[in-house]
Amino acid sequence: METDPTKDLSALISEITWNFGARGLKGECCGDLSQPEYRTLCLASDQNQCSMQGIAQNLGVTKSGATRIVDRLERKGYAERKRSSEDGRVCCIGLTPSGMMLIKDLRRENENRINKIMSRIEPAMQEVIRAAFKSFVHALQKED
Repeated sequence: METDPTKDLSALISEITWNFGARGLKGECCGDLSQPEYRTLCLASDQNQCSMQGIAQNLGVTKSGATRIVDRLERKGYAERKRSSEDGRVCCIGLTPSGMMLIKDLRRENENRINKIMSRIEPAMQEVIRAAFKSFVHALQKED
């Protein structure tokens, strides 16, 4: 009996999500951050000008939802609001030194975990996995 490729892929994605989500990180996303807070810090880290609107769009939440996330990050001392140098009406999010350090540490921890897992896989298959993930994410981003 053949397995349904879509059901199989769905189960695999669920397993990966579970193991890299709360279960895989001792019941927490990333230190004292929720998953949306972590994603917001990553966005702010990766972009020179990270607007509140951009955060809302990326997370799939309202602008007020993004504002609440940023409020929490400010209270924790990881982010700060700034005015855009290009348009003073736009509120941008930047990382504080402790926010930069936290993201650097969390990314390194995640990369170490992935390296450990990938080391148990043949090099040729590692390349296939990377290419497949890139293709899948690219298709996912086009979905919107």
